[in-house]
Amino acid sequence: MVSVIILAAGSSSRMNGINKQLSEIGGMPVFIAAARAFEKCESVGEIIIAAPKENCKQFEELAKTYDIKKLSGIVYGGSSRFMSMKNALSKVDPRAELVAFHDGARPLITPEEIEKVIADAKKYGAAIAAVKAVDTVKVVSEGFIKATPPRSSLYYAQTPQVFGKELFLSCLEKIGERGESITDDSQILELCGENVRITEISCCNMKITRQEDLIMAEAIFSAQNAKRK
Repeated sequence: MVSVIILAAGSSSRMNGINKQLSEIGGMPVFIAAARAFEKCESVGEIIIAAPKENCKQFEELAKTYDIKKLSGIVYGGSSRFMSMKNALSKVDPRAELVAFHDGARPLITPEEIEKVIADAKKYGAAIAAVKAVDTVKVVSEGFIKATPPRSSLYYAQTPQVFGKELFLSCLEKIGERGESITDDSQILELCGENVRITEISCCNMKITRQEDLIMAEAIFSAQNAKRK
């Protein structure tokens, strides 16, 4: 069984005061579009959502309205991704063998891609969705280029990120408060020297960060639905 934690408590600081999780795509809130993809996955046994404290009741009501049957709880999001993750982990079903983390602001993930990452996590113990880098990436210090890593070895980390539950909890305990600075859940395993598999997915799994992203996401969402019909 896989327990899914949707991290939807971000500050939306680049959305000009708009809560990106509650912005609509395809006629539904962004976080609901993400949750519905996991709802359709046979491997997923439960969904837990970390939401802003002031919006928890609203998120719960929306999940019921949009028939997210696998929802097992809404938890308060913390002051950081790390704290939101820890709050949600405390609610995970003891029977879960794998735990998956997903950004609530990534509404375009598909059930097929989710199952692909889960399959790799079952095989390798840990796996994350990622997209091969198509741009040249520069390492910069004080505004000047210091290095250009070979593009062939670079991937853009995305979500879901799926881990063996016991392995993840063990690493979480080992790193302690060092986890406060993470921007990516797999870093917790990296800090403990554990291997994490890259599962390559399509380039459409964008993250809603700015208002203009909603326009692009709406177009992709419509195209995905048209293909399924």
